[in-house]
Amino acid sequence: MSAEKHHIIFEKRSNKAATVSISLAILGFVFSLIPFLGWFLVPVWIMAILFGFVGLFKSYKRGLAISGILIGLMTFMYKIVFLQTLFSS
Repeated sequence: MSAEKHHIIFEKRSNKAATVSISLAILGFVFSLIPFLGWFLVPVWIMAILFGFVGLFKSYKRGLAISGILIGLMTFMYKIVFLQTLFSS
């Protein structure tokens, strides 16, 4: 009897673009609720949306990418509507 050793190799799959997208989207949304500070985070919203689109092309964790895109777009629309209601008379 020979002792055979079997090695199992696990491939670690990740979608870092989707993770960055959802992180930036949540961060941007939370800080957008603070008056006048939220407008300084426009690049964060844009980066969340862009990283979300990059994450869509990966085959793993696409849900995070979609969530990052949606939260980024909803934050952007929320601030635009807030700005329109603030300055409309």
